[in-house]
Amino acid sequence: MKPVSLLITLCCMLCLSGCWDNKNIQELLYVSAIGVDYKNDLYEVYIQSVNFNNVAKSESGGGGNGPQVYVGKGKGKSLALALGDIYNTVQRRIYWSHVRSYLFTENAMQSGGENYFDNLKRYREFRYTPWIFGTKGSIEDIFKAPSFFQLSPITNILGQPEDNYLQKSFVKPLLAQEYQINLNEPGETAIVPTLSIDKTTWQSDKDKKSEDKLKINGAFVVRKSGFQGWMANNQLNGLRWMEKETSRSPIEIKPAIISLEKPKPKIMVTEQGGNPIFNIEVKVRGNIVELRDSHPSEQEMEKEAEDQIKKEIRSTFEEGLRINADIYNFRNVMFKKKMKNWQDIELTSSSLNRIDVHVYIQHTGELKKAL
Repeated sequence: MKPVSLLITLCCMLCLSGCWDNKNIQELLYVSAIGVDYKNDLYEVYIQSVNFNNVAKSESGGGGNGPQVYVGKGKGKSLALALGDIYNTVQRRIYWSHVRSYLFTENAMQSGGENYFDNLKRYREFRYTPWIFGTKGSIEDIFKAPSFFQLSPITNILGQPEDNYLQKSFVKPLLAQEYQINLNEPGETAIVPTLSIDKTTWQSDKDKKSEDKLKINGAFVVRKSGFQGWMANNQLNGLRWMEKETSRSPIEIKPAIISLEKPKPKIMVTEQGGNPIFNIEVKVRGNIVELRDSHPSEQEMEKEAEDQIKKEIRSTFEEGLRINADIYNFRNVMFKKKMKNWQDIELTSSSLNRIDVHVYIQHTGELKKAL
């Protein structure tokens, strides 16, 4: 090879080799959650950023001074403009690929709904995998809520809701991609769990004061046609029996507390007098975790649990009707049965006809309490 050609080749190789545009991890600002509010015709966007210098130590149990949390805020006429407003004051490049959660206020849900993801999915660093939550409270308070033992905030319910749901299943955590699937599936309703701050349950020995902890207090009900409303936990008791992913959920009956798991719900639709009516069947198994009555029979407890579940399923359906919500996706059942009038049906309390529940207690333990 001629010397000139060799020199040119070496120069080209110098330009190609190495990560010349690479940034060290400590030079980036990692966003772990994005919150959206809507006030006075403006979008308000909050971002939660955690100091990852301490996260590795804190997640292994040695929190030291604990992870430092910054909450940034931007405003704009659109979500993109509000996010761009934060760039005016940020001191380092923001990295969006570690976003684990989206949090929306009621106003934001009412004003945007599905449209937010049109913006978020256009930039390559955003993912479809974050969890989605709602809140009727302050986004800043939720983003600043501490985790246990000064662990990283990404270990609380906002960032990792699975463990909480596995131990006590109530409102199923929802991924952003599931939310969009729900809205795009004909006749389906998205149930978005809402977060609040609990100020009374936990106290640390550091300052003898109560410590804020996150709690799921209900759910936003959303359809493709728009936001339908909020339902509190006490209105959603029946929802857990209609969710196949319910891992473990307790039910209180007079003689005992029974932990039930893995319900198998089935919705059937027929027509009666030209109107569709729906029947529900649920099979669920479980075991006794606390015995209150000294002489209950297994059959008596199963029968009482079945009646309680029927009551909760019907109650949640009727509570949903108060905000015009199809909480059990009856319209989607009609759509899959290719019934032509699935969009026009007006659900009433009589639309839910029969509820059959079969409870099987696998393990009772001792059925006679020691005197």
